[in-house]
Amino acid sequence: MTKSAVAGIAGAAVLSTAVVTGAASPAFAAMGKGRVQICAVGNYGSYLSFVGNRPLFATYVAAPGQCVKADIPVGTTRISVFGLWSSGNSFEMGAFLASASDDPGWKVYTSGSTANGGATRSWWANRN
Repeated sequence: MTKSAVAGIAGAAVLSTAVVTGAASPAFAAMGKGRVQICAVGNYGSYLSFVGNRPLFATYVAAPGQCVKADIPVGTTRISVFGLWSSGNSFEMGAFLASASDDPGWKVYTSGSTANGGATRSWWANRN
């Protein structure tokens, strides 16, 4: 999915969005201070939204089976986790407290399926 598609998804949720840099990477990579990684382990794409005292930022979408890394923007107080339906619409899965000074950084995983209304979708986050 492109940067503009991510912005469109977040914009549809009435949010002001700017995309931060990220790159696909393996899930086993170590996370440094102020970094976060989202891995879409399920059958749907997922992304993170950074909430705080600055404009809202979002990561690139992690396609199913892929991971995306990003820096946590300064001023972030919470990270929201989103999944994507096959239609391209997003759904919020949850959130956790985090900041750019967190050391080590965070790894976030989304799993399960969007079949049957997403009955098996889930997520978890941990610091390594």
